[in-house]
Amino acid sequence: MTDDMLAVSGDYAAMSGYWNMVDTMMAGTKAMRAAGKTYLPQFPGESDADYKYRNETAKFTNIFRDIAENLAAKPFTKEVSLSKPEGFEAYSAIVEDIDGAGNHLNVFAADTFFNGISRAIDWIFVDFPTARPGATLADERASGARPYWVHIPATDMLAVYSAMVGSKEVIHYARMREVTVESDGVEETEIVQVRVLIRDPIYDDETGAVIGFAPARYELWRSEAVESGARKKAQTVWTMVDEGEISIGEIALVPFITGRRHGLSWRFDPAMQDVADLQIEHYQRETNLKFAETMTAYPILAGNGVMPHLGPDGKPVPIRRGPNSVLFGGVHDGTAGTWEVIEPAATSLQFLASQVETIEKQMREIGRLPLTGGTAGLTQVAAAFGSQKASSAVQMWAFGLKDALERAFAFTAMWMGLPESPEVSVHTDFAVEFGGENDFADLTKARENGEITRETYWRELKRRGKLSADFDPKAEATALEEEYPGDGDMLVTGTPAATGETLDAA
Repeated sequence: MTDDMLAVSGDYAAMSGYWNMVDTMMAGTKAMRAAGKTYLPQFPGESDADYKYRNETAKFTNIFRDIAENLAAKPFTKEVSLSKPEGFEAYSAIVEDIDGAGNHLNVFAADTFFNGISRAIDWIFVDFPTARPGATLADERASGARPYWVHIPATDMLAVYSAMVGSKEVIHYARMREVTVESDGVEETEIVQVRVLIRDPIYDDETGAVIGFAPARYELWRSEAVESGARKKAQTVWTMVDEGEISIGEIALVPFITGRRHGLSWRFDPAMQDVADLQIEHYQRETNLKFAETMTAYPILAGNGVMPHLGPDGKPVPIRRGPNSVLFGGVHDGTAGTWEVIEPAATSLQFLASQVETIEKQMREIGRLPLTGGTAGLTQVAAAFGSQKASSAVQMWAFGLKDALERAFAFTAMWMGLPESPEVSVHTDFAVEFGGENDFADLTKARENGEITRETYWRELKRRGKLSADFDPKAEATALEEEYPGDGDMLVTGTPAATGETLDAA
């Protein structure tokens, strides 16, 4: 029994506002409406009934998620894989089922990348099946068990602390929330657990300074509701249900970061902060526009010099309107009454609509990637420049993902007792995606003029996705020789050189 294991660190508390905002936006319209006044404030003087109606009919276009999805997709136009699989056959099964749930490394990496972009940080935990008490690392390996990766969202990493030991940053404490569901076949019970990873500090006997950390260990805590007191008030009690040593001696946690980190803390300036803030403003203005349209979209019927007909309660009886209705003006004070329709001016609606459109454009620019069809109205040069800006940002994050995956494989190698860990191939060559057909034409012209070799031409076409990923230059050269015997080479147009001379020879 201990204090609340779900208590969060100061770093977590500092980031929680942004994470809550992002998670709510990602969940869509229903979640935004449920958040109520958090993201859609009540107007001064607005009645609760009017606010309730405005909130229940709020309009939310999820531009933030579209931008995040588009940015996150760029490195995965090519599959994440081991860059040099030869010699690392022992990792083949792990790559195909990296998390023990059947997901390929590429799928796991894509989830990590997307969450890292939207939340500024995401975590990979390299775990190993719990062995029997007293089992050594050799015993664990002999049992045939294998390590597996666990995705830890930033919102489940309740607290993490690190320190510099020599020239290396070491994570010495982490506490993460785990939610499991237990079922007896009929009813489901949600179980909240907290896993704690600890490396106890080692102190210098003379100075009392921390000089290192002991081998890692773990604790697993589970909560349960216990009634206590005379009123039988339910109270959450935490009980440790498991503990033990971590055989590799280290805490196998790897962060993937896209935000700007504050020193050695775990606080960040999220790369998507400005886009998220604009999404909230867009939501408010779009909802206000919809509400204004509802309130002013219908013409108002006005009776001039017409006395209302009063009901038994003394209140005016509502007038029926429609194609089968007849209205009588009557005479009041010697003046005949008249009816007219008042059409509200659309000036204010046009102004609100222009504001919504302006915010969308700002989000596209700050998001550095146009939405589908978002390049309309831009010159080709401006569109290409915007795409290059997006490419540079995502390219930097993709390099960070590659580093995080390789660090996770280093922990995997420790669990498996292998001397080396593999390099990971993550697509980062985005520049070639923005040259378009002109780029292809330039390559073709250079090949026709004999300025580049056929092998270079093929390599660049493959790089640009013009040739399939499994294109084999040697096999293609052999096939060409069989198709055009004696010519040795051919023009890029697909016909043998007219003179019989090869381009390379020229």
